[in-house]
Amino acid sequence: MRAATEILLWWLALTGLWTLTLSTPAVPELLAGAGAAAVCAIAARTARRAMNGSWRFPTSWLAWLAPLPKAAVSESVAALRTVFRHPSAGKCEKVTVPQAPRAEHEARLAVATVVVGCTPGAMVVASPPDRTDVVVHRLLPGSPALDRVTR
Repeated sequence: MRAATEILLWWLALTGLWTLTLSTPAVPELLAGAGAAAVCAIAARTARRAMNGSWRFPTSWLAWLAPLPKAAVSESVAALRTVFRHPSAGKCEKVTVPQAPRAEHEARLAVATVVVGCTPGAMVVASPPDRTDVVVHRLLPGSPALDRVTR
């Protein structure tokens, strides 16, 4: 039952993400997305089990999503300006994620990678499994609101 629930959650998330990328959803595109999401959901569960991963997500982490819309819009504008003015702009920096029990730490690293990398001005380039930080390439100075939520 747990396996089916996990696969269903992966499938819902992946299908939802696919649907968000469609400008005008049509039945064939939705079916293709749902099929690809099913394959990826099974692969995601299999990969997590192969790595002996057991993530725990405290519900308080949902608050991490709050600053995303504002940061995405403001960073989109700022990133476009920066790239047009200085095409080689950007630098790498570390964002520290607090140490926690293994399952929670791995989940926190995964969610922090997604949250920090969701905006146009930042991209996570490394997340060493035995470390408490992620390496982020930024076009813009750090986004304190997004970095703060990962702590």
